[in-house]
Amino acid sequence: MSRELGDFLRARRTDPALSPVTTDARRRITGLRREEVASAAGISADYYTRLEQGREHHPSDAVLDALARVLSLTPDARSHVARLREPRPTIEAEPAATDALGPRLAALVAAVRPNPAYVLDRLSTMVAANPEGLQLFDGFADAAPTERNTCRYLLLDPRARLVFAEWEDLARGAVAQLRAANADDLRSPALADFVAELSEASDQFALWWGEHLVERRRASTTHVRSDGKLQARRYEVLHLPEDGLRMTLWLPAA
Repeated sequence: MSRELGDFLRARRTDPALSPVTTDARRRITGLRREEVASAAGISADYYTRLEQGREHHPSDAVLDALARVLSLTPDARSHVARLREPRPTIEAEPAATDALGPRLAALVAAVRPNPAYVLDRLSTMVAANPEGLQLFDGFADAAPTERNTCRYLLLDPRARLVFAEWEDLARGAVAQLRAANADDLRSPALADFVAELSEASDQFALWWGEHLVERRRASTTHVRSDGKLQARRYEVLHLPEDGLRMTLWLPAA
């Protein structure tokens, strides 16, 4: 995973938010230079360069902690870096919605009605949903189950911007969640195909994916338009990592 680790460090290093305040009109780069990151982290510039180029395969915890501090990584991003360092076996195919897990998921989302609820896999495709959960995404009820992908919907379907008032936050979060959910196998053919599809169809997705955003969505309040009315709703996300799934439950805002 050294290549992915290097790509991640390079993307985070060039984040404009890290650009130092300077009066040097000659500075043309955004973010930090390699030498600046290395110096602040207390490591040699050569060592850091090897990390970015994928020639250094196992940085210590102390090095990762120092880089996390310099690059202002969130806890999710810090965990992501640690997982990129460790070799992981290829993930087996996720359980299909028709196997023994399917009925359990269907019963779970049915039990919380009338609150909208659905279960997503690693690629953000719905594998279970109650009717209220489907209604949140205009058109999902009439779509084939394999086409009910919330990440694709947020990035490619124009209706998403009408349904979700804070569209950019949700769409950006969907991209960050996609990387977080697949951190153990970023070379998965299914993920590669999905990323290629969205990158070709959406410049915004390509930009955010290229920034190596990573965040597990957990809970937040947002505004959803339903029947012409804008309502505040709170969502809670329950992660089921062993199954590569997560359940989202929408509740009235407190």
